[in-house]
Amino acid sequence: MSCTFSSVGRWQRYWFAEGGRTAAAIVRIAIATSVLLTLARLDNAVSTGSATLYRPVGLWMLLGHTHPPEVATTILWVVAWTSTVAMLLGAATRASTAVSFVSAVMLASLSFSSGKTWSHQYNVVFLAQLAFLGARGGDVLSIDWLVRRWRGLPPIDLPRAYQWSLRLVQLAVALMFAGAVFHKLAHGQFTLRWALSDNLRHHLLVRFDLAGLPRPPVVDWIIDDPWKYRTAAVLNIISQALPLAAVFLVKRPILRALAGGFFVIETIALGLVVDLWNLHWLPLAAVFVDWDRLLRRTTAPATPEGWRPSRAIRIWLLAFIVYEIVTAFVPTLDQRLNTYPFSGFPMFATIRVREPYYEHQAYGVAADSFEVSSDQPMRPDAQQWFDHSNRGVFLARDPDELERRLRAVLANGQRRFPELGIRGLRLWLAIYEAPAWPAPAHFERHRIAVVGELAPDGTFRAALGKVHMDLADGVVTLAPRNLDLEGASAFYVRDDRPTPIALGTKVKSNKLELGYEGVAGNPIYFVATANNVPWLLARYAPWRWQ
Repeated sequence: MSCTFSSVGRWQRYWFAEGGRTAAAIVRIAIATSVLLTLARLDNAVSTGSATLYRPVGLWMLLGHTHPPEVATTILWVVAWTSTVAMLLGAATRASTAVSFVSAVMLASLSFSSGKTWSHQYNVVFLAQLAFLGARGGDVLSIDWLVRRWRGLPPIDLPRAYQWSLRLVQLAVALMFAGAVFHKLAHGQFTLRWALSDNLRHHLLVRFDLAGLPRPPVVDWIIDDPWKYRTAAVLNIISQALPLAAVFLVKRPILRALAGGFFVIETIALGLVVDLWNLHWLPLAAVFVDWDRLLRRTTAPATPEGWRPSRAIRIWLLAFIVYEIVTAFVPTLDQRLNTYPFSGFPMFATIRVREPYYEHQAYGVAADSFEVSSDQPMRPDAQQWFDHSNRGVFLARDPDELERRLRAVLANGQRRFPELGIRGLRLWLAIYEAPAWPAPAHFERHRIAVVGELAPDGTFRAALGKVHMDLADGVVTLAPRNLDLEGASAFYVRDDRPTPIALGTKVKSNKLELGYEGVAGNPIYFVATANNVPWLLARYAPWRWQ
């Protein structure tokens, strides 16, 4: 080690340590495998989306708000498969890695272009690949390496050129579950109420019963016993926190591998318990293994006198780490910035219990419930598709957005079930309430108000307005569509409880005066009844940790 390098701080000694050439090649293969598995999972599932619902996600933001043509996605598929295979084999390694990342992440981004938010099942793969950009992953165990041997050129083994990329990938992978732990603790005001309450019981009900999915056997075993679901929740937090320890155990390869092993354990547990099988993550566990030591490739080239790490790499490290940490830990920032794949991973972090948190109490959750007009009776599978494949439509606050989404749901339903003769639909806000333990875990549905409807003749009706609240007064201003609400009586429900509370006021001139005293809760749903039909006027839900 030169005097120059020994004089730098621990930061650079950590990132630019000796060795790692073989590990970089193996991690390259692991990341490429994960990307190929991701592409296989995406294949035939990437929809170019409805042009009316399209919104650019991630890199698509650079190309404006125009819906991409089908030929563009076809080209992306060819490029993504070809470049990722080239990355796997180590052909033009650094270039193929960059092309693979751009093309594959654009396809993944496009799969979320018709929704208001994007999900997190692919992010960690692309974050690992992004962290690997610029890495020297093809200096051994690659076509590039074989070509050099065939040409009689000496092998490449550069001093301190490999560990920085390995450790950046390791950090990117570990931060996924570490971020999940942070959000779970933060939602509970940094207590253990996420784990030591009925919270996991209710999360499992939402995941399976509310989604209309059968419970896996392990969930049936867990869900009706407080000791079981609370113990499972504590173990979940522990197993998600441990991979981050591997980042600090670079000189303890066995402990590092053991800590990284919890990445595998937690990935499989997510499949067993919440039926989220993300097996395409598993190859990333390779980054927690010290392959050079395991394969006895520990000899590293001498560091030349005066050697210093590349300025460009140092800038890249700092930029990636700062942005990754900010988007991983600042709540909801990832979706607001929309810089996919940089992401927070809340992973069921919401607290799904009512105060006092450590007592057994009933729990309610608001969700969609569709009433469908059709020539033939609705089959259970069709009703399940409407209710559970279109969740979240009730959260639309703008009538124009609601109409677009309802028309998209109707069109999709007509294409999926042509034999039923579907002609119209009505979307209800419903409160699904689970009774407190020791009652068996299940949901009971309570329809509260109509959010909007598409009549068989195509007429759209809705009463959505906006809530204006201050310390002295409150008012809901309305812009009803094809509805006469004048003189309609009003009530509200609050805190996702199904009990209506009368307001004692009526709609006048498309306004509902609320007053301030007595109107409290989070969330609050304001409803007016016209012609014996309750219509949702507005939803008021200021953000809070919960």
